Amino acid sequence: MRLTQKEQEALLILNLAEVSRRRWKRGLKLNYIEAAAVIMGELLERAREGNTSVRELMEVGARIISLEDVMDGAPSLLPMLQFEVLLPDGNKLITIHNPIALEKRQDTVPMEELVSMVC
Repeated sequence: MRLTQKEQEALLILNLAEVSRRRWKRGLKLNYIEAAAVIMGELLERAREGNTSVRELMEVGARIISLEDVMDGAPSLLPMLQFEVLLPDGNKLITIHNPIALEKRQDTVPMEELVSMVC
């Protein structure tokens, strides 16, 4: 099997997201790389379903991880998250400014509503 560079990057992100979600579910605080992977993994999965717009992806992307979920200093290391997702009409660039801005976990998308958390 031969994977393109984009496919290899997506596979790496999704693998890191899986490890990070396991840590997050156990109550460990995420570092900025793990937080980014969780956000990107969720949005890649939602995009793959094909029924979410770019605007909706960016909105939900800013509501996945809270300050309570990450190690001190993580938000300052992740002022912006930018990556491509595949939608039915082609690749689209997603940009999320301040992806870790919400203070409390209760202000975020509930874990049971995250597509990537469903087993």
